[in-house]
Amino acid sequence: HTHTSQRFDNATLDPPAGSSDPAKFAPLSNVYTQPQVSNGMSHIAPPTHAYAAAAASATSGATSGYVGFGGKGKLEGVKEDKHVPVRGYMRAMIKTMQAQTQVPHLVFSDEYGMDALVALRRRLQLQQAEKQGIKLTYMPFIVKALSMTLSEFPEINASFSDDQQHVIERAAHNVGIAVDSPNGLVVPNIKHVEQLSILQIAHELARLADLARANKLAQQDLAGGTITLSNIGAIGGTYMSPILVPGEAVIGAMGAMQKVARYSADGSLQPHMIMTMSWAADHRLLAGATVARFSNRFKELIQDPALMLVSLR
Repeated sequence: HTHTSQRFDNATLDPPAGSSDPAKFAPLSNVYTQPQVSNGMSHIAPPTHAYAAAAASATSGATSGYVGFGGKGKLEGVKEDKHVPVRGYMRAMIKTMQAQTQVPHLVFSDEYGMDALVALRRRLQLQQAEKQGIKLTYMPFIVKALSMTLSEFPEINASFSDDQQHVIERAAHNVGIAVDSPNGLVVPNIKHVEQLSILQIAHELARLADLARANKLAQQDLAGGTITLSNIGAIGGTYMSPILVPGEAVIGAMGAMQKVARYSADGSLQPHMIMTMSWAADHRLLAGATVARFSNRFKELIQDPALMLVSLR
């Protein structure tokens, strides 16, 4: 769930070859006028009369209620409806999402510097991971940093009891990883991350990803998660509004890593690698200030991974 705004300035649609009526291809600035504000909400003003007339003229010969522009400028539409059975992971996802609409979500987002972690991962991949035949990505470091932060904030790794009369702070850090498998969204979890090394986490991530792609995840791989991470940024996007997994208090969504210009401490403008992070929390269990402090500590470990050495066991 993301909100995206776009601006179009004096862009035009070029008329097709042989067209003698440029009025049908009016500037887009006539379509999207400045947002109007009313009662704190913004909306797009309707198109101008000039464009409305041109649009009516351009589409007067259309025979379909749906019109779209294809890659070659031709009008295209859906030829016929397709009925797709709801089964498997999709059925489970529908049930899960419907249940989570009853949970008040609190969303907190921030930007994390990744320069130190980028350098550390590159060095360890060459010195250690390749010797063991393991592809070391950023995710094992992030998962381990999350577990270390949970040790300082046990209320994040919590859930309600079945009768909602108690809050259970879970000892095990079972970190779920949202996987976009060929059969739909699945969330297997790595058990007892607090007891695993970074290379062990990398091995578990690879195992779960392979099983998810082959549709061979066992029930024990899917059950028992206590907190979830979604690496949606691997596909694209920055800030998100992730939806909680039932029985968990927090989920984190990582945006795409980007090289951007940022001011350094000496005031100079330098290139830096950054990653956006969006946390969603069960507002019945957690206050915004708690989530912010949790994120700040997690951010410290990500931006200076050497700090993790202090807490490694």
